[in-house]
Amino acid sequence: MLFSVAKMLGENDLVLNHGRQVARLSCAIAKKMKYSDKKIKYVHFAAVAHDIGKIKVPAEILHKPGILSAQELAVMRKHPELGFRILEEMKTEPLVARVAFQHHERMNGSGYPLGLRGKEILHEARIVIVADVVAAMVFDQPYRPALKMEVALAEIKQGSGPLYDPEIAATASLIIEKEHFKF
Repeated sequence: MLFSVAKMLGENDLVLNHGRQVARLSCAIAKKMKYSDKKIKYVHFAAVAHDIGKIKVPAEILHKPGILSAQELAVMRKHPELGFRILEEMKTEPLVARVAFQHHERMNGSGYPLGLRGKEILHEARIVIVADVVAAMVFDQPYRPALKMEVALAEIKQGSGPLYDPEIAATASLIIEKEHFKF
């Protein structure tokens, strides 16, 4: 199943590479949080596949340098639901599809697409959320160059609680700062 997702994403190296980066940090967090090997495999698959919905976003929006218009942003914000549908059609583990659907939710309900809060968000999705933010910040994006890891760490620490699960944010910070995690 992971091969099918990688093959589907193969045409979009940006999305596939980002998914792999998110998977590396997500799995490190899950391992540190004492997830079972089976659960870590699900987290890995979910992290690799979390942005699969972006294959349905027009390339001119996905790769646009600079700020997206309101209309373009609305199209981009559909990728979690599109990814959920793709993964459901592929008959993946339901948890994987749900993580793809929830990876832009935030603890205080300010995320999208559903505005879920706190424990309404799957724990595995909360791991992918933190790893996704860090990876998105420390690698070049079409709209800005890569930021330093210190900036990503500051974001995770500052958003711990209102945006990111505090335990997961602390675990990610520990892995990056004390265990010298590198992508």
